[in-house]
Amino acid sequence: MNAIDLMVDDRREPVDLEPGRPATLRWRPSADGDGATRRISACHVVVSLRPEAAEAGEGDVWDSGPRLTDGLDGVELEVDMSPSRRYWTAVRLRDDDGVWSDWSRAVTFGTGAGARWEPARPIWLDGRDDAGDAAEDNATGWAFLRGRFILPDKPIAWATLNATGASTAPSRQFVYRMWMNGAFVGCGPVFPTGDETRYDGYDVTGLLAAGENVIGVVAYAMADRRFAAQLDVCFEDSTMLHVGTGPDWRGYDGSLAYPTSPTIGTWAFDAPSEDLQTGLYPFGFADRGFDDAAWTPVAVKRPFARYEATPADPMGVRYVQAESLRPTESGGVVVDFGRGWMGGIRLLLDVAEPLGLTVRFGEQLEPDGTVRYHLSCFNTYEDRWSLMPRANGTPLETWGIRVFRYVELVPDRPMPDLLERLKGSADALRAAVLVQPMSGDGRFVSSDATLNRVWELCRHTIEAFNGNIYVDSWTRERAPYEADAWIQQRAHLALDDAPALGRLTVDHLIANRTWPTEWPFYLILAVHDAWMHTGSLDQARMRYEGLAALLPERYRDEASGLIVKDPGEPSVMDGDLVDWPQSERDGYVFGRVNTVVNAIASQAYADMADMAAALGRPRDAERWRHAAEGIRSALHRYCYDRTIGAYIDGLEDAPAGSYGSYAGSCGSCGSYDGSVKPLRHHSLHASAYVLAFAEPPSDRIAPLGAYLRSRGMACSVYTAAVYLDGLFRAGLGADAVTLLTGTEDMRTWAHMLDVGAGATMEAWDADLKPNTTYSHPWAASPASLLPHGLLGIRPIEPGYRRFAVMPQPGALAAAEAELPTRAGVIGASYRVFGHAPSGSDPRVEGIRIEVTVPPRTEATVVLPPIRAVAPGDGAHVDVDGVPTSVVTERGESRIAGVRCLPGSVVIRRMTAGKHVVIARMGVDASGSEGLRL
Repeated sequence: MNAIDLMVDDRREPVDLEPGRPATLRWRPSADGDGATRRISACHVVVSLRPEAAEAGEGDVWDSGPRLTDGLDGVELEVDMSPSRRYWTAVRLRDDDGVWSDWSRAVTFGTGAGARWEPARPIWLDGRDDAGDAAEDNATGWAFLRGRFILPDKPIAWATLNATGASTAPSRQFVYRMWMNGAFVGCGPVFPTGDETRYDGYDVTGLLAAGENVIGVVAYAMADRRFAAQLDVCFEDSTMLHVGTGPDWRGYDGSLAYPTSPTIGTWAFDAPSEDLQTGLYPFGFADRGFDDAAWTPVAVKRPFARYEATPADPMGVRYVQAESLRPTESGGVVVDFGRGWMGGIRLLLDVAEPLGLTVRFGEQLEPDGTVRYHLSCFNTYEDRWSLMPRANGTPLETWGIRVFRYVELVPDRPMPDLLERLKGSADALRAAVLVQPMSGDGRFVSSDATLNRVWELCRHTIEAFNGNIYVDSWTRERAPYEADAWIQQRAHLALDDAPALGRLTVDHLIANRTWPTEWPFYLILAVHDAWMHTGSLDQARMRYEGLAALLPERYRDEASGLIVKDPGEPSVMDGDLVDWPQSERDGYVFGRVNTVVNAIASQAYADMADMAAALGRPRDAERWRHAAEGIRSALHRYCYDRTIGAYIDGLEDAPAGSYGSYAGSCGSCGSYDGSVKPLRHHSLHASAYVLAFAEPPSDRIAPLGAYLRSRGMACSVYTAAVYLDGLFRAGLGADAVTLLTGTEDMRTWAHMLDVGAGATMEAWDADLKPNTTYSHPWAASPASLLPHGLLGIRPIEPGYRRFAVMPQPGALAAAEAELPTRAGVIGASYRVFGHAPSGSDPRVEGIRIEVTVPPRTEATVVLPPIRAVAPGDGAHVDVDGVPTSVVTERGESRIAGVRCLPGSVVIRRMTAGKHVVIARMGVDASGSEGLRL
């Protein structure tokens, strides 16, 4: 039982933590051997200046000593967090028998250069105005920058290279790509949240050498052109050296290599095509020994007002092989990389004489098999490369961001051997993709082959398009949105227990809200979700006032309890959105009382109340819990149509005066007095959002389920995430499974696969949204819906200290999932015996469930109702091979926010280890085979 996957401030070996803030170490225990069955009673953490000392348990900086804690909430590291510090930390664990594990592998962490850098000064090419104009010739935005420095001949303990640049607008991508002694280091920065300048730190210890060293940068910016870098080097004798950008750096006019070019952008951003002139490209400029005598001194620019470390890991580059290559009739080659990616290509193609090569990127193919490089959302992904013999032997690589599955190479003269040359070497052509580090511990497989492909599509989408901040899409807008971030974070955390990127995005959006009325509410939900997943309240504590300001207090009507406001237009501030595109709203009728807006608001108030109580703010908690209950009570009182079994879209205005004789029929004006004016339309959305967020009374669940069942998937991909989670939360998982596994209808994830999407799409089909793009991580909600909904792995207490496993299999015979958490990887699987349950009858003839409960946690396992066993009767269940009589649930209850049906079998207090639960019709539950997929 060793500690593995050590993370500091929820990041893997960060060297650029914000100075002045305490750092927290978290880890998860290994599940090798019997590690999954032993409980942790104590931990011991050390921090050292050397990795070998930490791994030997020598805390020459700090030694926690044995602590009687399981460590699930992390251990604050009591070390000096001044700027430019570096440490190594390790941990060992003690089980209940008093046996200590070995010391873990040491991981490093450190602080960045801080709010003021010295000696670094911002630089750019001389003659380039700080306040550039985006309307200028875009070639003026390119700059090559080079700095040389000398290191003494003595051992280096560590080195961190901090870097930043401005401005990420109007191109809405990074400003620099940087190399150290010819080795790629990274690209950045991320978008600022306010007036700060974000910077990233990179561990370059292994790239340095005695004597001359070189930092090389290719930078692009059309506004506020500035780049800064500071290298902090600590030698083993504890002396420090700081090297930074300044007047001794030299520059080369990037417009020579990257001349004026068309934009690849849209209405949301303006970024250049890369029409590369290799004859004028300074190959090897980042290497030692490069002759930069012809380069010019850089200009020192005005200082950045305030540096702030990026609290998430930067993107790196990965090289991906093509899945297939084929010729085109025009003499080019179309390359299929199999899936969608962001970045570009790396090409090694020697030529005997000059060659013009057009490089086209796209998410789809044209009917003739060529690449659709004029994208549906109006990007034009076409670069023109001029290849010269002087570039032979040197790979060429795209600098900026394109989103693509396909690439087409079109030479300007016949090259009969082009296809063979590209196929003949693994180094000839690869996708050079930009990815944010991800462990990929999340796993899912089922008895449905199409669903497995859907999950893989969603998993890949999160991996490929997380970027350095969550955005709607890197294709069209390159901007964060609240609802998108909420869905993407849920999917991301189901795959990788790394909440830092989601936290960065939510912090950005708290300070920079978008316009839909209801979307800021999702930030409260996102912070609450992250707390429940990680157990950490840090973000809620630090952003408490900002989160509270997102609640719609100014629109809350005290008399009715409802949120009441003019609906506005969807593209203006505080305009009600409900769904997008508009054609996916199922005919939604807007009024001053909007059922969808109120339902989401009720959850925001409830989540804010939970966090306020946990933070020791009881008065706020009581006030906001009262607001949540008031909204829900009013929705259920005024907006439910008993004759239809569904909720209406809202009311024309707030109810006035006393409430009249309510017969529960919104379709009959006689059911109301004149104070209530219902909107007599029942969209899927009204019922779906109430089901997900407003806790409808239990006697309405069955009619709501029947109504929604009749509507299918009459909503967008975005609303589908809410709708399906609501079905699972209401115990209507069989209906959710039907929609998730659908293959016949256009509105399915299987249809995305059918149309060749390399990542999840913005809309179910291009016919529903003609400018649809194929790179939307928020559309990957099955990545979380399957482990959380189908397998029912949900936290009961923050950090999964107590969690539930509540499978709702529907017609899916078998499935299994692994969910990464700080406590460890939670595993769950099921196999259904006999007749499959349905939406109208959730009972099973028998079921076998396997659960892996990590140390430091406890599980509650809930089996679906068993046929032939009535609620309140004893069910014969086999638990870990021992026949057990369990009394089934007599009534409905909620566990982990999920409706537990009458007749369900609930087994509580399952401790660490692997467990098998079997139940079936009849007395003998034993003898059922395990899950084999």
